[in-house]
Amino acid sequence: MSATGLFVPKIDERLWHDPFTPHGLRPRAGEAGDSFQIHECGVLRLGPGWNYRGVRSPFWRLYHDQTPGAWIVSQGRRHLLDPGRVVLVPDGVAFDCGSRPGADHLWVHFSLYLSLTTATAGVIEVPAGPAIRTVARELYRMIGRREADHAAHYCAGLLHLVFAGVGPEGFETVPLRLRKLFGWIRHSLAGEITNEHMAAQVGLSVEAFIRWFKAGTGRTPAAFVAERRIREACRQLTFSEESIEQIAEAVGFANRHHFSRVFKQYAGCGPARFRANGRRADPAESI
Repeated sequence: MSATGLFVPKIDERLWHDPFTPHGLRPRAGEAGDSFQIHECGVLRLGPGWNYRGVRSPFWRLYHDQTPGAWIVSQGRRHLLDPGRVVLVPDGVAFDCGSRPGADHLWVHFSLYLSLTTATAGVIEVPAGPAIRTVARELYRMIGRREADHAAHYCAGLLHLVFAGVGPEGFETVPLRLRKLFGWIRHSLAGEITNEHMAAQVGLSVEAFIRWFKAGTGRTPAAFVAERRIREACRQLTFSEESIEQIAEAVGFANRHHFSRVFKQYAGCGPARFRANGRRADPAESI
């Protein structure tokens, strides 16, 4: 089995699945612009070992294969991976996957920034028209040449083309007031974020704000903020050389002990282990 890209490890701890694999190329944070955070892109010739059950991740996946032979199954529906379509798997959507030998497989692991939209459906298929196929072919070449920063821009271009082809039934636009609050939270992670602070941002009483926020997100404000802090901590543990203490402070924790306890609750392991596993070679095959 052959693969191209950087040799980067992967961990799977409980429900937290790290977006990095042994085979992918990691662009620098921010290279893809303001719409998408590109975690990893890669190309792999698949075989029967690409066979997983119940994959579920807190990041999005884009799949586009130059040759047929692979598939994913989600919510009882089988989605073929081939040159004629791009398959998007939103964060939190569970799927199984499989392949016959020889499928040339392109993946992009990415996150949508909070100011964009949220998926309402499960797996999304988008026809791969001439523009998408052209950009995808060039991205294959970029990954093969290990040009991570250039690949990030082609990843972003491919994602913009694909998302332009998604119909309105695939997404639900985040209401403007909630979108503004998400942006405020994103830029306030290092400081104190209370229900009072958030309620003031949207002009509601605390009690009304808690009800409104839970109706709009399905989570309590405290749980949402904690998750965003841990996701940002995971990004910094992966991309930066800052100490764990510095990262804890940067995402709003008063000390390492509290940070480690909350991090383990959400990520399934402590921050030191997360960082160590993220830099240790792992022979696991990509998904």
